[in-house]
Amino acid sequence: MRLNTLRAPGVITFLATILLLSATSYSEERKEKRSHPVPESLCGTTVGAESLGSFMPPGERTHQSEEKGDASWFCAVSVDGEEIFRVSRKWWEPGWSARRFASAQAYVQPDHEAADGSYVYSGKGAVGAVRCTSEGKKWDLFIVAKATEKSAAGAEDMEKFITAYREEFLNTDPCAEV
Repeated sequence: MRLNTLRAPGVITFLATILLLSATSYSEERKEKRSHPVPESLCGTTVGAESLGSFMPPGERTHQSEEKGDASWFCAVSVDGEEIFRVSRKWWEPGWSARRFASAQAYVQPDHEAADGSYVYSGKGAVGAVRCTSEGKKWDLFIVAKATEKSAAGAEDMEKFITAYREEFLNTDPCAEV
């Protein structure tokens, strides 16, 4: 069966419009069913609700838990008892790129990279590098963000988050901890 070539662009446009409307209504539906507030910060690091809102599914309650170790730290956000989003920081040997760390240590497969190489990201994860060795320190610090499958956020949302978090975190003088 041959499709009339004059009608094919119309069919494609129609299907694209249907998909766009479905995605928009799904996003609006998620907001309508969300009765919990979107956090403005993650365990003390302010990122703004607009950076986290896309990751938060419908639900009643949010909770944050924080854990610190000698060479690592993490903050997990849960909705109704189920972990939705996690940010961690890990001290690591110098010379690693954000892309190498993402694949080898953070189990994040990045699709995109910042022009300066300071962070990489995909729809479900991101890694940002903080170069403490350039300040004469022994280690570099890597920030890892991961969203679970329940998150409807995409790559643009993850990039918005990692840039906001990294910028705010750099204001705290993170290399002083080494």
